[in-house]
Amino acid sequence: MGDRENNNVLLQPSKMVQHRWPVNMVEDDIEEFKDQKKYPTIDTYLRRIGSAWVSPDSVIYRYGIPVRETLASPDQMPYYRMKHLVKKILTGKKQRLDDNKKYLLVTDLWSTGHFHWFVDTLPKLLCVGEKAAEFTLILPDTPYIRTIGLESLALLQIQFGDIILMNEKAFYKIKNLYYISPVTLSGQMYPELMQKMQHKLIGNTKPGNRRIYISREKAGFRKVVNEKSLLDMLKANQFDVLYGEDLTLSEQRIIFSSCNTLLGIHGAGLTNCILMHPESKVIELRRKENGPHNVGYWHLADSLNHQYYYFNGVPDSGKQFVGKGCNLSIPIDQFEQVVLQQL
Repeated sequence: MGDRENNNVLLQPSKMVQHRWPVNMVEDDIEEFKDQKKYPTIDTYLRRIGSAWVSPDSVIYRYGIPVRETLASPDQMPYYRMKHLVKKILTGKKQRLDDNKKYLLVTDLWSTGHFHWFVDTLPKLLCVGEKAAEFTLILPDTPYIRTIGLESLALLQIQFGDIILMNEKAFYKIKNLYYISPVTLSGQMYPELMQKMQHKLIGNTKPGNRRIYISREKAGFRKVVNEKSLLDMLKANQFDVLYGEDLTLSEQRIIFSSCNTLLGIHGAGLTNCILMHPESKVIELRRKENGPHNVGYWHLADSLNHQYYYFNGVPDSGKQFVGKGCNLSIPIDQFEQVVLQQL
């Protein structure tokens, strides 16, 4: 099924998704979640772009204009239309890739982060299936892609004809370029694709009963201010403490497949619930913001058939929580009473 005249092939049709409420939902917090309880996914297409330029941060240019769909966010258009393009034209090392090969782009500016790689990028690649062998995949050349990114493709057994890592100082001319459009808006999920990924990644590992707290102590933002006190309480409740930055994907797979309770502040570490067996528990420390924000990990956990819990911490500033946001203090006694004792 596809729109051949417009060089589009439909890979995954849209559907409606409806999530379960968090296990410990309270009435005062319904406003935080209700607008994102149900949503449509997006028709996902394999698009033939044809002749174009590609910047190493995954923006496609046709006739000197950025292709809007390849921007991570619409507000990036002014930068990529002017400053970034001029920079690449004047200083970028121009490289022309083989005119006889078909190249595939699936990434955007955010794809080199753990959450966005697993929930935005890999679902696109799962839609490609056996067609992958027809293409040379082009990816940003970053430490994350060289390690976790390539390792995840191997674990998922997605076989491309070749893979090229785009140098950050280059600007690529490609005659036969293809692009896969998004499966969902970022932060939303296509549950069947996420479950397919989960199944492939955990393989024949055995479920366990390990409790893990994943820390952001080494991060520069969005941290737990009173983490030392929190850790004392968690260790008394049989939680192990991990730092995601220290682990390869193979190590993460071994560790998290034996975990049945994952706790952490809103951040990339919670993405590892993909490596946990269904019906595990995911607990997110988050901020109450009186609106439909920060729901990505609820969507992810519920899509994987986990039990999702949340706890609203106390922010240390008026900054928003997502991105390079504020830190949280966690009232220890309250957290233990309303979350841990309910597990």
